[in-house]
Amino acid sequence: MAISFRRLLFLVPLGLVPSAAATFRPRILADTNRDGVVNHLDEPHKHDWTASRGAIFLPNIGDSTHRCPAVDLTGAPLSNDELWRCHDASGDHLLPLSAKYAAPLLTVPLLDVSDNAVGRIYTEPAHTRDRVRLFWKENDWSTGYSDVWATVDPQVTFNATSLRKGITLAMDGRELVTDAAVWDGSVRVVFEVTDGDQTAHDFVAMKQAPVLLHHHLQRAEVILSTAAGDNKTIGSSWQAHFLRGLEKAIDGDVPIVLFNQSTDIWAQDFLEPGYASMPGPDGPISIRILLRSAQSTREAGRQVFSQLRSVGIGGFQPGSGSGFGWEEINSGGNIETIPPYTSRDGKRWSNGRVIMGQHFGTYPADSMVKFLQSQQAQTPLFLETGWLAVGHVDEMVQFLPTTTTPLNFTLAIADTTSALTLLQTANTTGHGTTPFVSYRGDATPDLLTPFLDPTLLHNTTTIASLLASPSFHSTQTYAQHHLTTTLALLLRELPLDETDILRVPTLFKDVTYPWPATPDGHPSRLARAPRGERQLKGLVPQAINGLVVGGRSGKYVAPRQWGPVVGGKDVFGEAVEEVYGRVGMEVVWVDDYMSHHVRGGEVHCGTNALREMGGWWEGGDSD
Repeated sequence: MAISFRRLLFLVPLGLVPSAAATFRPRILADTNRDGVVNHLDEPHKHDWTASRGAIFLPNIGDSTHRCPAVDLTGAPLSNDELWRCHDASGDHLLPLSAKYAAPLLTVPLLDVSDNAVGRIYTEPAHTRDRVRLFWKENDWSTGYSDVWATVDPQVTFNATSLRKGITLAMDGRELVTDAAVWDGSVRVVFEVTDGDQTAHDFVAMKQAPVLLHHHLQRAEVILSTAAGDNKTIGSSWQAHFLRGLEKAIDGDVPIVLFNQSTDIWAQDFLEPGYASMPGPDGPISIRILLRSAQSTREAGRQVFSQLRSVGIGGFQPGSGSGFGWEEINSGGNIETIPPYTSRDGKRWSNGRVIMGQHFGTYPADSMVKFLQSQQAQTPLFLETGWLAVGHVDEMVQFLPTTTTPLNFTLAIADTTSALTLLQTANTTGHGTTPFVSYRGDATPDLLTPFLDPTLLHNTTTIASLLASPSFHSTQTYAQHHLTTTLALLLRELPLDETDILRVPTLFKDVTYPWPATPDGHPSRLARAPRGERQLKGLVPQAINGLVVGGRSGKYVAPRQWGPVVGGKDVFGEAVEEVYGRVGMEVVWVDDYMSHHVRGGEVHCGTNALREMGGWWEGGDSD
């Protein structure tokens, strides 16, 4: 929202308005016009900050010198709060490798002041002084007159020599905007000059860049997954098999980085990558902000800080939910992003909009929801995902780049109707005795394969036997009800036609708790279904839960289907390739049957992506 100059008269002390009585006029400038440089062109409207004009600064929370530890001096792990609060901006020095992430400002040379003139530079409101850092460039006489960045605080004063020369400044953020009701990232940088009995002020309005989450129109630059570990680790041989398949599928298009400090294979779930950007002279300057999941007891999330945090990469730890610290509703797989669009009611989401899953009236951790809302850019839209056993949005919907719609993307959604048609066609053409699942590899169970169903692997479940099962059909009907409701909600928001939607053949299995394999309980991170509701999981690997690589390759890494084989072809695999092929995507398959599918997820759950970053301000209004 624009703040008018007239309104600012009431928001700031009267002295901050440039004084007509003074015989000199202080002027301070930042990159108000967002062209990446600070000069006289930034003078107009510098007292205002709007979505389309106003200077931007970054939260400088990387770790450019790797000085931030994960343990204390005794070797004990730091608390979650201590872990994320150490970063480049937690000290009072602008470190050389992090200086590019500080926004430039300057004061215009003030030639008409006496030798007794004194200047001060500070931020308003007062509470911002602990949230941002100000620096000025001075000469260090001890190092051969080299420039250094010195801290500016309200006690620092500048003499007439500095005022006449003009002062070069830089500002960055010490913390993220986590609650816009407390601080929305807005700052006024004040330049005050006193000369004799005259005092005059000027100021420039600035705002911290929002943290944005990635969408699938941004190509992947790094793929993340989890290393297999040693042979003693449960599931390590399956993870090694998965990684070999992933590497073959990616085929060198994008670097793959493996987490190696945890056996948690769900790389999608313990973090959500984001970024913040500001204009620079050669294009946007961006810093990655990796959001650890709001799961305080999930140790794997600590790798955001201990392994990934570095130059240009920072991390943030939101608070956990109200119950167990590893509730699945708070996983990263339950956070996805619609690409940029204008809604049917005319609302422009220039950086896309986050979608999250609720579970029958239970919402994700307030700390994460409030954080995303406070960025004022991608306010979450909630979908019902409580009918899924794990309960993540990435199990049912997906957004894919395409040139076939005006939005340059379309919506893919899991669909039981098309899947049933595939089975019915196979049955009526004489293939009813074909085993439903074609996986014939090693299926030795371990302690973490709760969804392994031997009846699917021993040729006892055929196409005909499934189609003859009333419970099978009721399960698909239940799933399709929720999928249809979800699609209707999204189509009320997105200006897409029914014909634009990609329906990905998917069948479900009822795994409502208590599981037969665990009659005495279930993992506390998974919620039970309320009375009258059910919880489902993919009967075969869910093709929609794959990795959109993007870029020129148009590559989509999907879980191998292992569906019924008719005429030498996997019925489901062939259908999935046809669906994604409609938008020019090449499906490459990875076997995740034992590594992920029988453990509760698929390829998307076992991977993550750091994607390209850009100038969020270039798309106009958003939230």
